[in-house]
Amino acid sequence: MLITRRSDYAMRICRVLKDGKIHNVREICEKEAVPKAFAYKILRELEMADLIKSERGNQGGYYLNKPLSALTVYDIISITEDDLAILHCMNEECERNPDDMPCKVHKEIERIQEILIRELKKKSIAEIMNE
Repeated sequence: MLITRRSDYAMRICRVLKDGKIHNVREICEKEAVPKAFAYKILRELEMADLIKSERGNQGGYYLNKPLSALTVYDIISITEDDLAILHCMNEECERNPDDMPCKVHKEIERIQEILIRELKKKSIAEIMNE
């Protein structure tokens, strides 16, 4: 699992939107130093996941559709990252790790991944941002 800038920028966007007001892309980018090209892509991903909503028009922009108390870091990462597996073979049936003779290294990585996911789900973003 590689947590990229996309996830970092998505969490920064959520931090801007936490006040419940509508913010345009320019405001979001200025407040959180998110490059505009990234912002548009990430906002579209967050909107498709129903995390945020958009309003068109002169006074339009983006706002949260869910409270930050209902979202975890895991939620954001699962939206913005393509792959949450630490090893590529954790997502599919691994030929090198059959059930009758499981690889001990693979099992340990699997255990670590489960811990990581559990920790990412542990606190809401509101808790992390000290709301």
